[in-house]
Amino acid sequence: MSAALPGGSRPGRGATLRRWGTDLAMGARFAVTGGREGWVRTALTALGVGLGVAVLLLATAVPNVLDAATSRHRARTVVPAAVGAGPSDRTLLTAPVSSAYRDLPVRGMLLKAEGPRAPVPPGLSRLPGPGEMAVSPALSDLLSAPGGALLKERFPHLRITATIGDAGLVYPGELLFYQGSDALLRPGDGIERVTAFGDRGDPFRTSPLMVLIILVSCVALLTPVAVFLATAVRFGGEHRDRRLAALRLVGADRATTARIAAGEALTGTLFGLLTGAALFLAGRIPLTGISLFGIGCFPSDVSPDAVLAGFVAVAVPLCSVGVTLTAMRRVAVEPLGVTRTALPRRRRLWWRLLLPAAGAALLLPQAIGGPGPGDLADAQVVLGVALLLLGVAALLPWLVDTVVARLDGADLGGQSWQLAVRRLQLSSTTASRSVSGITVAVAGALAVQLLLTGSQSLDEQRRGPAWTAVDARDGTVPAARAPQLYARLRAATGVRTAHGMVSGYADSARHQRALAHTAPAAGDDPEPYRVTVADCAALRQLARLGACSEGDVFLVEGPDGSSSLPRPGARLALDPVGSRSDHRAPALWPVPPPPPPPPP
Repeated sequence: MSAALPGGSRPGRGATLRRWGTDLAMGARFAVTGGREGWVRTALTALGVGLGVAVLLLATAVPNVLDAATSRHRARTVVPAAVGAGPSDRTLLTAPVSSAYRDLPVRGMLLKAEGPRAPVPPGLSRLPGPGEMAVSPALSDLLSAPGGALLKERFPHLRITATIGDAGLVYPGELLFYQGSDALLRPGDGIERVTAFGDRGDPFRTSPLMVLIILVSCVALLTPVAVFLATAVRFGGEHRDRRLAALRLVGADRATTARIAAGEALTGTLFGLLTGAALFLAGRIPLTGISLFGIGCFPSDVSPDAVLAGFVAVAVPLCSVGVTLTAMRRVAVEPLGVTRTALPRRRRLWWRLLLPAAGAALLLPQAIGGPGPGDLADAQVVLGVALLLLGVAALLPWLVDTVVARLDGADLGGQSWQLAVRRLQLSSTTASRSVSGITVAVAGALAVQLLLTGSQSLDEQRRGPAWTAVDARDGTVPAARAPQLYARLRAATGVRTAHGMVSGYADSARHQRALAHTAPAAGDDPEPYRVTVADCAALRQLARLGACSEGDVFLVEGPDGSSSLPRPGARLALDPVGSRSDHRAPALWPVPPPPPPPPP
């Protein structure tokens, strides 16, 4: 233990460091050798700091989680073949067949190899053949469970021959399958020829709404963690102050007792770092069952960033020492007891109002114009939400002091009420600090919940009714059997309404005759017209129609108005050359003239 130096001379830097080391070591010894009471106090500090550190480590792992999920998603993205490239031993025909089962998305892809060295999706060792299917572990469990009986009916004649590995999944619970099919004949109508898997195109961009939810969630989690850590390192402060008063009897000065107190708090914080690391490792496995906006994680993805984790490991102990030294400045530890040297000061309100006002000013443009892209908008959201939450924590102590000051002399309760009010009137710092952390956590949770609820409402508005599209290509179901397919869909369990339509392509007869003799010149190969044949009820699901009866023909422009329309009287070739099969002559059909105007 160090004593005051005579003569007031300043010690050298080496002596100062040795004094700090000796006093901190003594505080650490008090933390672990103080009997049952000391161990309980140290354990509570370690548990409180550990919970905060675990949350901080989870926050530092968020970038790695997003990067890993994005990398696996891009690894299975197809690389299309060059325009005009034909089949080869390295090409593969693909067609997406994603659907949904109840409220779960089911993603799938039809595959047909055009050569022995066709690319294989990640997570598989070989391509599934015709009648075979490779499924993810989650989809396999769902198909074998009683609750997946209706989903299993969609694959009546398919055999599951492989399980997709982790390298081919975005998150463990993803429902994904690859199906081998002979019905894929040539590119077009949703079929694509690819040369590889693993797109290296534009980087992944998260929607502004999802970025907003992630940022608000992180701030809402980390702000109460900071308040909680400041409270945790002060557990058992009054008992420790009385023990330090006993040290003053044997010659320790005030600076020495402050350093000993810092060493005791530092020991509990170091145990808290170990506890937080253990809680973080134990919490990685339950996180694998959580997915948000199609992004989930594997346990190996939840690894903290090395730089950020190092910052947490250094910042938390330094903060605990700083909080203890700051608290000791307001306490006079004398040999005969502990007194509060700092008189209660009236809390100022103006700067406490500036915090939420500044936060609201930063968030107001985002609330009016919607969440914007870019790092500046992200920083604006983070700073605005942090100022709002910190403003709540700053306003609460002033509010408590104002309320208890008005209760002075008021006979509103029994003895326990009077004692509690008197305690708050003497010093409300400890109670306000604890309640502030809870208040900030609740406010942050409400903000995240409101954002999640609002995003779900916007998503439901965009999706509209829960329609499910069932596609059947000409090579799978002949067009003549389309009415039977419509009837079976309408009779399926759980289907309220089903509309059927036959879609194809049409081209001008003149252009088709030119293609039969010469290759098209550059810029002289127009896009074919899309033709849809259906009843009036189905057509009204695609466009806004007026009067409609059997045999009517409608010319409909695209949403942007840029699509060209055939002129009335033009002769069109249905199922033109190159759209489905080059071995049959297309049928000719004239575009009917517009109906005459109604008589006045």
